[in-house]
Amino acid sequence: MRWTDVVELEVSVVVPARNAAAWLGECLESITGQGPRELIVVDGCSTDDTIKIARSFGAQVISDEGRGLPAARMLGVKNARCDIVTLIDADVVLPPGSLGRLLGEFETGGFDGLQFGLASESDGPGYWGSALAWHHNHSRVRSWFGVCATIMRRDLLLSVGFDDSFRSGEDIELRIRLQKAGYRLGVSPTTVVRHRFTDTFDGARDQWEQDGAGMARTIRKHPARAGWIVALPLLATVRGVGMSLVRAPRYLFYWPGFLLYNYRSMIGEILRPAGQPLSVGGNAAWLAAARVAPMVTGFLFWAMVALVLSPAQTGLGSAVVSAALLTVQLGMFGVGPATLTLLPAEPDGGRRLIATSLLTVGTFSLAVAGGLAAITGYFGSGVGAAWNNPVVTVLFLATAVSGAVAYQLDHIGVAQERADRALRRSIVQSIVQLSVLALAFTFGIHEVSVVVGAVATGTVASVVVGLRQLRRAKAAPDWRHGLRHPLALKLLKPGLPNHALMLADRAPGYLLPLIVAATLGPAPTAAWYIVWMMASAVFFVPQSAGFSLQTALARSRERPGLVASALRASLLLTLVAGGLLIFAGPLLLRFLGPDYASASALIPILVPAVLLSCITQVYYGLCRAQGRLLESTAVAAAAAVLVLVPAPAVAHLYGLTGISMLWSLAQAAVALIASWRLIALTHVKASSGAVQIRSSANQEPTGMETP
Repeated sequence: MRWTDVVELEVSVVVPARNAAAWLGECLESITGQGPRELIVVDGCSTDDTIKIARSFGAQVISDEGRGLPAARMLGVKNARCDIVTLIDADVVLPPGSLGRLLGEFETGGFDGLQFGLASESDGPGYWGSALAWHHNHSRVRSWFGVCATIMRRDLLLSVGFDDSFRSGEDIELRIRLQKAGYRLGVSPTTVVRHRFTDTFDGARDQWEQDGAGMARTIRKHPARAGWIVALPLLATVRGVGMSLVRAPRYLFYWPGFLLYNYRSMIGEILRPAGQPLSVGGNAAWLAAARVAPMVTGFLFWAMVALVLSPAQTGLGSAVVSAALLTVQLGMFGVGPATLTLLPAEPDGGRRLIATSLLTVGTFSLAVAGGLAAITGYFGSGVGAAWNNPVVTVLFLATAVSGAVAYQLDHIGVAQERADRALRRSIVQSIVQLSVLALAFTFGIHEVSVVVGAVATGTVASVVVGLRQLRRAKAAPDWRHGLRHPLALKLLKPGLPNHALMLADRAPGYLLPLIVAATLGPAPTAAWYIVWMMASAVFFVPQSAGFSLQTALARSRERPGLVASALRASLLLTLVAGGLLIFAGPLLLRFLGPDYASASALIPILVPAVLLSCITQVYYGLCRAQGRLLESTAVAAAAAVLVLVPAPAVAHLYGLTGISMLWSLAQAAVALIASWRLIALTHVKASSGAVQIRSSANQEPTGMETP
């Protein structure tokens, strides 16, 4: 008996469908068996048998003329005759009697909108559909009100409505407005329907990209929700990786793609550079995001390492990676900052200069890496023990060279006013690293070489993507002239003074893990590296404030109070970030296990020191803008000496607590000097009426801070 013969429920069912022939028949059959008064299929200009199938079930078929899913739903609601409307997507199948049960819950509970519970499944035996279904069945999304299988009041939908400027994510945006207005929404805990996913990678990628784009549009419309919405993919990834490690390791491969495509689509939708140079604000936003991304995913990377490898292996791996990061910084020789100044003026679009800069930093980094391996190998302890494995040695050299080239590609992107490319490569690098690590662990390869190999593979992937970006921008490196000595000298001459300040400022961060490894052994190094990486994520805030001040002063000499404004903003933001670290850091360390939980005592020691660095970094920014590089380098070098010279003895006597106290005391000392000089320099400005800018040193872009 056809559903049109017996009308049991006073409800209109609206099914939007576009090229849904593979699923639509089973969906409509499950609906018609429930006896709704009306069935409306809204077709989105399908080219398959969607319309034919819909009519075979007696549905009223109307066309949305390809305007998208939100518009299709609203068109169906407008054409509905019942006061209650049920929105059902074509990938949903209703069990017998479920529509009547949900309608009863809707009416007795006084709901304005009630969604079926969703039991997700794959439409095939492959990996991606199964991974999507596992994600949705084990995520918090199941408890969020949506509209893929939902009963609502027609008059409410007509008055509030979907925003048809959305092509996806309209359910999140609608939920925000309904909740603000005080409507009663819910998800049934007992009445559940089948929700199917396409079993292909393209289907998974399309799902991720639609989610990311929808969140971006929601951010534009509801900026007060931006912080939470931006964090959602990351929080979901962290939770999903943790659950996958415990329950279903095979789904670890799913999360890198989820994270990459969500954020790529979200950020692309927000900024949409469309091949044009970015504005100053846009460039700065991309730089900030590119700096934070590897820090956040770096913690996820090292959390996976710490959960699988022993503390001794984790410590040795982190020491090798720290050595590679140090090599990258040493091997740059100021070529990056010089590129920012010289590249825009090159007559050939910079193709020869780009090639020379990449070959220069690659060559220097290889030489520095070889020297560092030889020196540490001679002593044998700490990171030197890693060179007993030739595979680790080769991977270390590859990481150093490719990392330096990737870092230089960041500078090139900034010089071309396309810092968005740096973020894309940073995300690719992080995703590849996580994927390689997860793949190796899944196959039972639990070695230090896996950690270093994952980082090496990630940096190589970043370089490959960067070269492709240059080729598409018609700025591919001109390799025909090789390492041109005049161009190399042209890069080194202005770069070395800035390089000295950068090295002096960052030296403790890269050398302390090596000192800890040599003095205390690999296991304490693992704990130190994790905590230090957390503190480094907070340290980004004052460092960013210093670079921002430098740029602002270089462009505007007549803005009084700029230094004080930068200092206030830096202190406020760092205080917030530091507070979050003090609260969340111990929880994350306890999650990694008892070998790391004890290191949470270091966080309250390090955070006040990071707050003091706000003063120091603003001082460095002022010195860069005024050309006082010799003075600021001397101050930074003094702070590095205060930390590094006594560090081995302090570590031997007092362990990680002593190292933390030593670094904090050094930061306090240099902050006192910076305060005195800031007062003096700003007093000079107040007396003379303007700061005399002698050197417009360039902003340092993001680099390979953490893997």
